[in-house]
Amino acid sequence: MKIALLAALVLVASPAFAKGGKGKSHCMKADGTEDATAKNKKDCTKAGGKWEKMKMDKGATTPAK
Repeated sequence: MKIALLAALVLVASPAFAKGGKGKSHCMKADGTEDATAKNKKDCTKAGGKWEKMKMDKGATTPAK
């Protein structure tokens, strides 16, 4: 029981869990607009876009759009 409680505590305290566990990336089309229909890198590539990490503004806590 203590091991399960400890494992749950470690999972909750981990930074990846706090960020939702997903990377902050999105699909950008050649014209510079975002393709919201592509949910992963494979779909983005099929649509002719480029999978990129979102840029963060200095001092901001949310990704810049």
